[in-house]
Order: sequence, then structure tokens, then C-alpha cells
Amino acid sequence: MNRPSSGFLRPFSMGMRRRDFLKSTAAAGLAAALATPAIAQNARIRIPLLSWMWNEPGRGDAWRAMLAKFHAEQSDIFIEEAGAPFNEYTNNMLIQSQSGAIDGALFHTTPDLVVRLLRGGHLESLQDIVDKLGIGNTLSAAHDHLRVDGKVHGLDIVTVKFGLLYNSALFDSAGVGVPTTPEEWVQTSVALTKSPDQFGIYSPHLMSEPGDFWFILQQWAVMFDGKWADGRTPLVNTAPVIEGMKLFKTMYDKAMPRGTDTATANQMYANGRIAQQLIVSAAVNIWSSSGPDIYPSLRSAVPPGPSGKAITRIHPICVNAHASDDEKAAAKAFVEWLYRPENYQELMERCLDVVPPYPGAIRQEYLDKQFWAEGYLQGQAITPLEIMGDYIFFNQEFGNVVMDKFSEVLVADRPVEDAMADAQQELEKASERLFDGFTL
Repeated sequence: MNRPSSGFLRPFSMGMRRRDFLKSTAAAGLAAALATPAIAQNARIRIPLLSWMWNEPGRGDAWRAMLAKFHAEQSDIFIEEAGAPFNEYTNNMLIQSQSGAIDGALFHTTPDLVVRLLRGGHLESLQDIVDKLGIGNTLSAAHDHLRVDGKVHGLDIVTVKFGLLYNSALFDSAGVGVPTTPEEWVQTSVALTKSPDQFGIYSPHLMSEPGDFWFILQQWAVMFDGKWADGRTPLVNTAPVIEGMKLFKTMYDKAMPRGTDTATANQMYANGRIAQQLIVSAAVNIWSSSGPDIYPSLRSAVPPGPSGKAITRIHPICVNAHASDDEKAAAKAFVEWLYRPENYQELMERCLDVVPPYPGAIRQEYLDKQFWAEGYLQGQAITPLEIMGDYIFFNQEFGNVVMDKFSEVLVADRPVEDAMADAQQELEKASERLFDGFTL
């Protein structure tokens, strides 16, 4: 059958530049993992690793460093960069999965994408890896939704939690404190805004960047203890969601650089022109490299809403169940290597991550040095599955409806209540189509 174009990048040419690494002798532990008949018959197998992370400052470099280390320790497997930027990645993966197969034996996933791929039978069990490493009973509870018949089918490579990341130097200069309520947050953001040179806050809001827009918009309702859906019932016209959207609109009107794309906003943040972002912990690594002047001033707080809740997202690495036997064996050998404490600790520290997938994957000495992490280590965690109900399987489709209607609020001053009422009606109609024949 003809498969739709995936839109993925071709593997980058960095592999040829690292040819010398492949001549190194395999580490003793890894040699045993590679001694499978499938790999032995196909020396130096090349495995594309599909991800959006190659495009992220700091994190992309951290992953390249880990691949270089892996390549230096053995010469049978070469992992190549492949994938697409975040705003295209999920849709590209869904197109491929719906066509029957995914191109690539190894890939990173998001919380909503992974459940769809698991349900579609695209994920290989990784239980043998966790059993071999002896970490099966210590994996974070976030892995529970990745289990089928007790076997885990994905392993976390970054858990991120929402928080208010702010520039303490700008706060001190303006004489404002850390907000703890929505009302204080608005006042603080307005006080920090000196348009067009400085803005109090930024959050993605462009329809041309649906991944970023919907990803962060979900947290605004959670601050008021809102859920976007319960089972198969949309809740976008409920009071907590409406409160969150009204707060976003107020910030948009009074304290945001309106019409600004995410890349530009990140650079403005790095230059000290934006004071705050409601954003996940993983983003800190962006400014550790691109914003050295503001990085020492970064601090975090629990999202300033009455619920005290913060969405916490697990991003698993997965092996394609439809890959060939030798590709699966090679991909799993890399995952096993990566999940060893000494390697995973290095990955976390290079990425500036603070939430480990299992206790031995983080060093307390490292965690104690993360001066910006306090807010991310506090607050009540809530998962995307808890706030999206059964729509977690159709998260992007759900978000597209919400963003389309909410954009009318931002650019045309339409009342939030009217826009969300329309979104509720459209989602209720769409549910009949989305869930037709759908069983969990």
C-alpha cells in the first residue's frame, strides 16, 4: 500500500563524522547484550532514533553526547538522528501509525502519543530490560499506563512538570514578589510589562504552533482544578476551564508579546525581555545554553492557582513492535545501556532534569545544586490521563477544536463563555465519530 509522507527528517550525517568511535571495544556489560544472533549476523546495524529533541537547545546536545558515548563503547550499533520539530512530530507519527507501520525501530513519545501507539499494537515489550536491570519494582507510577498484561512497553527518558519559571533579577528590579494567587499573578505580570521592551509573561498562542499552544494551554485550566474531559464527556464549558481561559486572556491583553512565536519568545526570555513563563522543567536546559546571562537568575514556583496542581508528563522511549528482529534487538540493547544508572544519571545531568524514572537514576548531590528547581519539586502532580479522560487517545484532535475557538477569544475579543460553549458542542458531535467502535 502507498504510505502518506511522514514529514520526518532524514537521519543526519553526524554518524559519518563519528566513524572512529565505532572502532572501540565494546564495554563488558554491553557486549553480552549485543551477543544476539540477529545482531551478530548484521554487524554495525544503523538505527534511526525518531525524536523532536534534536531541535532543542541543550537537550539535543545532551542526547548527542550520550550517543557518542554509546558509539565509543561498542561497534555493532549506530544510532542516527531522525524525526521532526515538536509541532509536527506527533501528527507525523500518527500518520505513519494509521498507515500501518512506523518508519524506525526506536522513537521518543509523548504522554498522549504513547497511549495511541500502545493501543495500536506498535510498541514492543521492554519488560525483559527492566527485569535484567532489576528496576521493575522501582519504576515510577507513571509507567503503569504503559503496561499490558503486566509488561511495560515504554521507559521514561524525561518526566517534566509544570511550574512558573521566572527571572528573579527582573522581579527584584521591579520590587515584586512571587505570586501565589491568580490576582497577584496578574498584578505582578502587569508591573513587569514595559511594552515593547519588556513583557511580564509569555505563553504560546499561535495556531501555526499547535503543539506548543495546546501543550501549555492545558495547564491553565488545571490551576483552577479543571479537567478537560471526564471519560468521553468534554468539560470545556465548565467553570474551572472558563476561569483558566479568562486568566489567559487577561494576561494576553495586559502582559504578553502578542503574535510572537515560541522561538522568538524564547530568545526574548534569554535576553531578559520576558519575565515569566508557565512552562515545564525541561525548558530550563534551553536557557542554560542560550541564555547564560539570565540563567543564574532563574527560579521556579508552583503554578499560582488555587488547586496547587501541576501537570506532570512522562516521555517514554519505545521500540517498534513491527521492526525486524535484528532492529528490535539493537534498539533494545541501546535502551538497556541507556537505563543503567551510570548512563541515565549522566543523561539527566546533561539535560538538567530533576524527576527520575527510578530512584537510582538521580544523584542527590546533583539535585541539590539545581537552584532553579524548588517550584518544580513542590505542588501536587496530575497526569494528562487524569485531565483528558478517554480523549487522551485523541488529544490533538480535542486540542485543535479548543484552540480554534479560543483563538477567537484572543484575536476577536469573543466572550470566553461563548467560545467554549461552541467548542463543547463541536466536541460532543465529534465524540460520536471518534469513539465509534472504540474500546479500551
